Amino acid sequence: MQLLAAYGVDTVFGMAGTMTLELYRGIARAGIRHIQCRNEQGASLMADGYACATGKPGVCTIIGGPGVTNASTGIAQAYCDSQPLLVLSGASPTLTHGKGWGAIHELNDQAAVTAGFTAFSAMIRHPDEVPELIARAYAVFRSSRPRPVHLSLPRDVLPQTVEDDWKARRTPSLPMPDPSAIAEAAERLARATRPFIFVGGGAVGTRLPLIEIAERLGAPVLSTNAGKGILPESHPLSLGGSILQGASQHALADADVVLLVGSEVAAGDHFQSRLEISGDIVRIDIDPAELTSVYSAAVPILADARAALTALAAALAGRKPAAHRAEGESRVREILARNAAKMTGLEKRHARVWQVLRAALPHDAIVIGDATQIVYSGSFAMPMECERCWHYSGNYCALGFALPMAVGAKLGAPLRPVVAVAGDGGVMFTLNELATAAEERLALPLIVWNNDALQAIVEGMDARGIPRIGVEPRSPDFVRLAESLGCHARRATDAGYLGRSVGEALLADRPTLIEVREDSSWLAG
Repeated sequence: MQLLAAYGVDTVFGMAGTMTLELYRGIARAGIRHIQCRNEQGASLMADGYACATGKPGVCTIIGGPGVTNASTGIAQAYCDSQPLLVLSGASPTLTHGKGWGAIHELNDQAAVTAGFTAFSAMIRHPDEVPELIARAYAVFRSSRPRPVHLSLPRDVLPQTVEDDWKARRTPSLPMPDPSAIAEAAERLARATRPFIFVGGGAVGTRLPLIEIAERLGAPVLSTNAGKGILPESHPLSLGGSILQGASQHALADADVVLLVGSEVAAGDHFQSRLEISGDIVRIDIDPAELTSVYSAAVPILADARAALTALAAALAGRKPAAHRAEGESRVREILARNAAKMTGLEKRHARVWQVLRAALPHDAIVIGDATQIVYSGSFAMPMECERCWHYSGNYCALGFALPMAVGAKLGAPLRPVVAVAGDGGVMFTLNELATAAEERLALPLIVWNNDALQAIVEGMDARGIPRIGVEPRSPDFVRLAESLGCHARRATDAGYLGRSVGEALLADRPTLIEVREDSSWLAG
């Protein structure tokens, strides 16, 4: 834990157990803040939320066996979202590994359990392995596509004495772009008649060169959920996160050159098996596997996105005069108007809630949305002016992640407003973590969109003529349940009350659950 403090770790999320007692001695000695979760799934998701809000690796400390399997959902979530997460778990004694002797919390091969959804997973058998493995983890976090790392610490290894003074090691630099690839990309984009830019979470931190390139090309800029706010959605070339909407998809398909930056174009962003992109793709990514994936690139550029876009902006300045911005802005207005005209009645109800929330929240508020229909609509209906303000995992798409992630985000960024939005079904997966938020006295609004159903599944069953089985669970009294966990609670009776409730919740001395029913009459206006 003292070594982690040297890497800048100030907070860990977890649940103590008999096999991790020595970790907690270290937490106390290192002066690291510990946040007690109510379930290890909450710990991994809180650490993920902390990483989303801060850009720093989230850390969780859990027991082996059931602690690892409970936390696996949050670990896999962070893997799919490319978030830096360090998981330190206990493990049964080394002598028992692979024996099947029935040791407490035994897994036959614990490192293998998480190997498929981590950058690497290792079983530590001697203290001397720790500095190298921690350094390797931070190289993943800081120098490549960030993904979780899991280190298992057996209960007989943790108490061993260490004589050496462990120190943080320097991590490698991020990869720089190939100048010849930048030159070719600039040439293709300069010749394009219908250029288009599509950015994902890997493009965070590129606002200035992105704006310069977009304005010079007159190119519409579309974002994934992870990329929302990199280009402010008030910018006249911004299509926001409207990839779910038909006119935006058509414009992407119609482009002759697409600049695709820092995204795997996950199906959870657009709900199709594959988007149509018929034009040449200039693709910038830090992960070489993505450059040869489904959306193969005419010009693949393996590099840090900020360095690559900065170089590309400089190259374009010498090739193309900034003469097409007005034309691009006209295209964007037309696309957005066509999207708005095609919105369904339910999407308009969702949009009404987002309009109220947008007005009630500061521009830098962090919104973390669960896997629920209102959040799907929020990808295009909730405008964002700042990056790292909108978090929705459309890839792994685990129910229940919004609340614990919001807890982690609020603890990581205590001066920023943080809001969680979840459906009545998903919130029940992790509602116990409201107790953690109440214990920490977090001013955290939790918006629960209640339609008394797993509505997307209901609609799928209805469309296929399948009886509704297991998709209409009875909701609890959310207000009374939240109050019993030490929180404030409200039911939104109209738009004004919702807005006031959110404003009050941001200043409260504890979390506030705010229930919004889908059948509320005020949403029809």
